[in-house]
Amino acid sequence: MGRVSEWMIEQQERGYSEADGDICANCVTDPALKAWVADHLSSTACTFCGDESDDAIAASFDDFVGIVLGGIGFDWNDPDNEGIMYDGREGGYQAPLSDTADVFYNYDISDNDNVVQAVIDAVDTEAWVERDFYRGDDGERLTSGWTWFKHVTMHQSRFLFLKNEGDKYDDDIPPSQMLNVIASIISKDLAPFDFIKTIGEDVNLYRIRIGLTPFETAAEIGPPPLEFATQANRMSPAGIPMFYGAFDIDTAKVETFDVAHHAGQIMSIGAFRALRPLRLLDLAELPDIPSVFADETRKFIHPMRFLHAFAADLVKRIARDGREHIEYVPTQIVTEFFRRVFRDAEGKPLDGLLYRSSRPGAGTACVLFAENDQCAEADFVGKPSKQLLKLHAVTHEECPI
Repeated sequence: MGRVSEWMIEQQERGYSEADGDICANCVTDPALKAWVADHLSSTACTFCGDESDDAIAASFDDFVGIVLGGIGFDWNDPDNEGIMYDGREGGYQAPLSDTADVFYNYDISDNDNVVQAVIDAVDTEAWVERDFYRGDDGERLTSGWTWFKHVTMHQSRFLFLKNEGDKYDDDIPPSQMLNVIASIISKDLAPFDFIKTIGEDVNLYRIRIGLTPFETAAEIGPPPLEFATQANRMSPAGIPMFYGAFDIDTAKVETFDVAHHAGQIMSIGAFRALRPLRLLDLAELPDIPSVFADETRKFIHPMRFLHAFAADLVKRIARDGREHIEYVPTQIVTEFFRRVFRDAEGKPLDGLLYRSSRPGAGTACVLFAENDQCAEADFVGKPSKQLLKLHAVTHEECPI
């Protein structure tokens, strides 16, 4: 075999043609690609921006294209390699396809169109299909499992869903396993990331109660006693009180105040503090989803993508029109699981959850696994027994009209 033939086979096998030139980190957007360029400097000039230096400032563009193609291949594949059926009588490949430009421009390769176009020009594949098209990738199966869990717990079986009803499809995650799968994602699959946030005894947790008269005590401003816990909330069903609060007053206000019901009433703002360090699962400030171009962290992409979507779904806006008694069920079950069953990698339980408020412009809110008698009054001294929180200060404001 001649050298030309060998070269052509090599180009075909790697999936792209030889790409001339060099590229600097300033011409790259994705942080992982920037880091790769910085680690592979070999040229004193960048082909794309024209920057030059006495020292090496750019990496081989040919090698760069290979890194980009490897990352894109995490999500996409050539339809032939994916096993997609081709039927000329039925319009070609029997799956939705995307062209190279549509695929590549959806990634933060570069803000310089010349760079992206040069990558596209080098790539041999002209049409792409989602990887794991028939089976669905791990992230899609997690999302499908969560959707199935919500449907079953809202409309089919609220209390006996833990019984294994059999797989919907071979690779699907049944509702009976979904909670344990979520726990495994947090404590095992994403173990290098720390999702447990410790809240110290000097942090104010603001909780507001609104009424015709001001409230002054922890018993009044804290969670309602069992006999008065008649309202279903996002994380807790009627009859099971929990402490809902926020880390700033503005978020506590928008989470509590409703002009249609509270106009002209008195807002009692209680600042509570922990009596011991509290361990909270932080679903409010999740780590960024790793780049597909970072080989060493690529394995975390699917579980992290799911966790981001899961956290967003937990706090989506739900109208209080009677349907909340149905729509809140999945999040109530998840919260109870985190309260009663979940243990982290060290075998320790949680004291609550942190989540992003669903209200526009609001910050981080929390739900603590604390009931009315676990909120001590301001004059409490000594070692707490079952108390988790202590009222630190109370202020009052008139609700706007």
